[in-house]
Amino acid sequence: MLNMSDAPSYSKPPVSEALIDIRIDPVPSEFLRPLENLYDRLAKDYPDKKTRYQYTGGIKVDEGKVVSTSAAGGPIGYWFQSEDARRLIQVRLDGFTFNRLKPDPNERWPGWLIMREEAKSAWELYAQALGLGEIIRLAVRYINQIVIPQASVELNDYLTTPPQIPQGLPFHNIGRFFTRTEIPIPDLKATAILTQAPAQVKSRDSVALTLDIDVFKNERFPADTSILWENLDRLRDLKNMIFEACLHQRAKELFI
Repeated sequence: MLNMSDAPSYSKPPVSEALIDIRIDPVPSEFLRPLENLYDRLAKDYPDKKTRYQYTGGIKVDEGKVVSTSAAGGPIGYWFQSEDARRLIQVRLDGFTFNRLKPDPNERWPGWLIMREEAKSAWELYAQALGLGEIIRLAVRYINQIVIPQASVELNDYLTTPPQIPQGLPFHNIGRFFTRTEIPIPDLKATAILTQAPAQVKSRDSVALTLDIDVFKNERFPADTSILWENLDRLRDLKNMIFEACLHQRAKELFI
């Protein structure tokens, strides 16, 4: 497995959003007050607070027509967002998520260690507020936007596993595409979901590709800080390995 020290260091990594997600068995709604009270301790760095609600949807048949329905449930937690909208903490009855965003591909990315420590500080407040003893799921997800400064590209030059047009067809150009691959990782008791698709780009002289890598493990273990963050580090290392394996050198040179 690729270690953090072995991962190449890019001056312009293509990540547009990364998140750390920790799930727990849902707790009763009376714990909403302790979650809301976390705002007093986080407001300095995350001044924008929003209530998060649960929405449900379905379909029904009305006079022979299929009609979609939606309904809002009660609150399930809160969002605390930084003033620049680049950092977001979600504290919910079923878990905790830390999001870090980089909308501009040329913007500086702080790196895993800074993101990890910021998430860890907020997580400890969350775990203490709920008196947690166990977690049930961990995930690290990186959504990359790879911008290629060309009006058109051959996907084979950049992606190691691009979509392919079946042999024998008299067509050669790929329009829109979407690939999703689920990869079990037995030695880590983890799963990786790899998604590749086009991305929107502002310039007509560029092509953008989305490389979304979501790695997670569904496993119960104590909400001990050292165990939890060691496992997240391993998931991040796995994410790095998949990222490197997905791209040809020509793509990686865009990030140097």
